[in-house]
Amino acid sequence: MWPKFYFDWLRKSAPTGSVEIYPEISENFETNLSNVFVIGDLTGVPLLKLAAESGVKVWNSIPTCQNGRYDAVIIGSGPAGVSCALEGKSLGKSYLVLESNLPFQTIQSYPNRKPIFAEPKEYPTKSKLKIVNSTKETLLEDLNGILKDNPINIQTSKRVIQIKKDSIGYVLETESGEYFETNAVIIAIGKSGDPRKLGIQGETSSHVFYRLIDPKDTLHQSIVIVGGGDTALEAAIQCADYAKDVTLVHRGDRFQKAKEENQSRFQKLTKEGKIKVFYESQLTEITPSSVFIKTKDKAIKSAANMIFVLIGTLPPIGFLERVGIKLQNQKRLMDWVGFGAVLTFATTAYFGKAAMYGPSWFSPLATVSATFSFFSFLFFAFLYLRNGQFQWKPWKMLKSFYFVFAFSYFLFVYLSSTYFQYQFLEKSPAFHYTFLYSLTILVFGIRRILVRKTEYIFYQTLSLIGVQIFFLFLLPEIILPKLGEFGYLGSQEGFLRTEVFPNDAYWKAYGLILAWPLNMGVLYDGGITTFWFLYGLSISFGIIPLLVYHYGKGAYCGWICSCGGLAETLGDEYRQKMPHTKRAYNLEHTGQYILILAFILTFLKLISVFGKSHFPFLYWGEIFADSTKGFYDIFIDIGLAGVVGVGFYFLYSGRVWCRMFCPLASLMHIYARFSTFRIFSEKKKCISCNICTKNCHQGIDVMGYASRGIPMDSVQCVRCSACVSLCPTDVLRFGKESGDVITFDQFDATFRKSFD
Repeated sequence: MWPKFYFDWLRKSAPTGSVEIYPEISENFETNLSNVFVIGDLTGVPLLKLAAESGVKVWNSIPTCQNGRYDAVIIGSGPAGVSCALEGKSLGKSYLVLESNLPFQTIQSYPNRKPIFAEPKEYPTKSKLKIVNSTKETLLEDLNGILKDNPINIQTSKRVIQIKKDSIGYVLETESGEYFETNAVIIAIGKSGDPRKLGIQGETSSHVFYRLIDPKDTLHQSIVIVGGGDTALEAAIQCADYAKDVTLVHRGDRFQKAKEENQSRFQKLTKEGKIKVFYESQLTEITPSSVFIKTKDKAIKSAANMIFVLIGTLPPIGFLERVGIKLQNQKRLMDWVGFGAVLTFATTAYFGKAAMYGPSWFSPLATVSATFSFFSFLFFAFLYLRNGQFQWKPWKMLKSFYFVFAFSYFLFVYLSSTYFQYQFLEKSPAFHYTFLYSLTILVFGIRRILVRKTEYIFYQTLSLIGVQIFFLFLLPEIILPKLGEFGYLGSQEGFLRTEVFPNDAYWKAYGLILAWPLNMGVLYDGGITTFWFLYGLSISFGIIPLLVYHYGKGAYCGWICSCGGLAETLGDEYRQKMPHTKRAYNLEHTGQYILILAFILTFLKLISVFGKSHFPFLYWGEIFADSTKGFYDIFIDIGLAGVVGVGFYFLYSGRVWCRMFCPLASLMHIYARFSTFRIFSEKKKCISCNICTKNCHQGIDVMGYASRGIPMDSVQCVRCSACVSLCPTDVLRFGKESGDVITFDQFDATFRKSFD
């Protein structure tokens, strides 16, 4: 009972929403297929203004080829596709638009008089399609007017069913058997694929609809609407003027995703008795003249002549999979092979660098893992080239070269040291591992700064690079040994060489940054000195709690910690891979159990060190602690922090260790429960696009907070700023519980000033 109560207390009823499935695309809209792009709603941003703008930006990545083919064929003629065509025309490109129906067909299918919101209001656009606040009818009139004044090269009633790569570019096949050759493909078909279903009896009846076209069709009818988003609320509002009665059934206890304007109008009509609403309810059966509704307390039968199921649509997954476009978090053979290669390399690295002081089986395990890793990398490269995914692009080439270099470098260091007694540069594998770790943070940190162009990320990444290179590599591995060698650290009886680095244990310098219990050695030490005892207690139970209280857990995890440093740099491109499932949320509690174990072992060790001379029976506690600590080192420090923490980077994001297993993070979760740090949101501006949740590599359902308009106070937040900087409508802001909502740059300046 108590664990559930404790975990509920930690989570504070945090939302646990999932993420929608969209194509996996790069920042320039490119899919896994070279020169095949996705723009518009299918990118996951349901805004007409941004959809139109994506049609302009995509041309920056499309080369002009003089080979008699189209520069690009655009599939779809919604706002994104038409905007793309207009921009291509102005650039003098050779293009063609293929439309399965008529231009702007999706907008045409909106309910009559549906309000159109031109969000984000202050967003500057270069598109020739100007989106303004209006209604469906006005918007269509404006868009068709633009198209009439600026004709584009378009062929209607041409449904594309296949995209095939050839030796030059791509060949598109239509339903009617026609073929079109092009150098690039731009998919702008929107995300309105098949409607989501309820999966209940009677759902296929003729009086069940998944789209409202004209509210007048509901005249004098008993209407039941299922849903809780803008589409459902707008339908209820419009039908209230014509229908005999309108009932809305919503599974939630509030309308988290609907716009403020729609909610206000809906609540007004509810109070007037024109709409009846059932919260925390669901339909269980549909009959020819009624529906059965299950509420929290009872089951209800309600008259229904027309039922509208307006719970959203599924992306056109079938078409995307058929043409070979990879979906987000979709796992294929190549992904699993790559995962196996990285996981076995992580096994080699962590057990290999620990072989010099670990059990005898560490070395054979590392060698076997190295063999598997080598062949897995070869198989991955074969699949990569066979699938035609090799691209001559600077960053991809540099990244591939770096991975090959790092893999070859460590294998050479480990194998030569283990089997030929040759230590490269007279250093152990542990030294070279730390060098590669630091170099990786530097290389990928520079990439992050160049790609994520915000002042906050610039200083945050510099902090992570600086801490790792100086405090966690140069200082313990090079500077201190050299200072000691030349006698600059004082005599053997001096303070530095007795209290801080006893017996020239310069590796203890890692403890200056990596606090207990992330670094158990700070306090778990049979010969612990007064300095490390006091320092270890003060940083873990004094300095870090103070930082977390004022700035959130991310003050350490996002700006200082080496685990966070690798996650924010190497793992930056893979943050969308973090799962948002119920199982993943339950795994978050694992770190609390590891924290308890770390506390018990450290407590037994310390009381034995300070008390066994007076109480000999404490010796048995130390024996138990030391024997258990051996397993802790293997399964936690090496297994979870190292092998899993690094091996899962490209499959499940770089924050798997930080989110689910790290005992220091779990300790900071307790501190964060009292923190004043928050991420505030403007609910009325939230469009429920899910970009914030999708890009959170801590698995936080940020949109669940934003759409409800409540401050995001999850103890998991590491202040990476992805949700704030990537929000298309500028909804989110850093702030404090006092009520002062401050801007991104203001919070950044305040945080940095505290360290000046």
